[in-house]
Amino acid sequence: MNQTKPTVTSLKKEIEVITKFPDQNPNPVLKISEEGKLLYTNQSGTFIKNQWGIELGDDVPIEIVSHSKLNDSSPLEMEVGNKIFSFHVVPVIEFGFVNLYATDITAARDNEHILGKLAMYFSSQVYESIFTGDLEVKIETKRKKLSIFFSDIKGFSQLTERLEPEVLTDLLTNYLTEMTKIAIKHGGTVDKYIGDAIMIFFGDPKSKGHKEDAISCVEMAIEMKHALPRIKKYWKSLGVSQPIDIRIGIHTDTCTVGNFGSHDRLDYTTIGNGVNLASRLESSANINQILISEDTYLLVKNDISCRKLEPIKVKNITHPIQTYEVVGSINSNDFHNNIQAESNGFSLFIDPEEIDNIKTAKETLNQALEMLEKIKNKEN
Repeated sequence: MNQTKPTVTSLKKEIEVITKFPDQNPNPVLKISEEGKLLYTNQSGTFIKNQWGIELGDDVPIEIVSHSKLNDSSPLEMEVGNKIFSFHVVPVIEFGFVNLYATDITAARDNEHILGKLAMYFSSQVYESIFTGDLEVKIETKRKKLSIFFSDIKGFSQLTERLEPEVLTDLLTNYLTEMTKIAIKHGGTVDKYIGDAIMIFFGDPKSKGHKEDAISCVEMAIEMKHALPRIKKYWKSLGVSQPIDIRIGIHTDTCTVGNFGSHDRLDYTTIGNGVNLASRLESSANINQILISEDTYLLVKNDISCRKLEPIKVKNITHPIQTYEVVGSINSNDFHNNIQAESNGFSLFIDPEEIDNIKTAKETLNQALEMLEKIKNKEN
């Protein structure tokens, strides 16, 4: 067989390629054939070779070969033993082999895992602001206009006394998860959970403006009400027949917000009379009612349909507070498609899209009314 004599240029290229694989390179460097045979590994790559259980001339894992044929410049992450490596696959077409440049990213992935766990203890807005540098991790507060939200489940304390701890945890986790998803969707900062109660505020660490923050807060509350039938269905599947009735209070005011606490432990929260008033509105609301202050109403009135109520007296505030009941979002078709009615001891929600048989629905309503009438007649 005749062999072509290598030219000076080709030899130079070969030398240049070989010099890319010095044994002193701290990162693993491997060379494989186009067929996936291991041709070379530097000293740092010995760990990978041993974990794969191969020697020179043996096949490398199929994932490497498949990735090399995709002409994809993105790195390939693989677990190798107890480590995670990022492989940059670089085909050297003129010589018919593929270079593998590996980087041990185990520590980085471990850190991400730890940070992911820590993130569970922070509101997503706070977490992101800390790691982007927008929020300093030190005792620091400021005065800012916020829209503050409070909610709780009516009668939940009595429910906790009747349920096993495992069932109670499941119910509460389901409820808080659903509510938190909605809060994050609308850009709210979830301040804290107090049992079944939730405190959320809009306007810090990120703000869309006072008006937009207030609108987002109220629209979040409306969506939370819409989520109740879905949550009720899940609770019923666990054998809990008690209805889920919530009360919501919202107030917009200038509050003190930031990092409070000691030099050893910080809590990102907001305090002030505005926070207290939002809490009082929640406790004054009827079941499944969103009660807002006039300060919030003036910001949302062009976007949210509200019903003016009588002024109410709240604890620790000398003058009556003008309140409004939220009816729904003016721009939302979903709300108007649903049928809702509430009063003391009575809550009705009908989703027309979920009802296939109107006759059955009427019979169910009539049965409920007949049972109510019998109960009231016995009382009399």
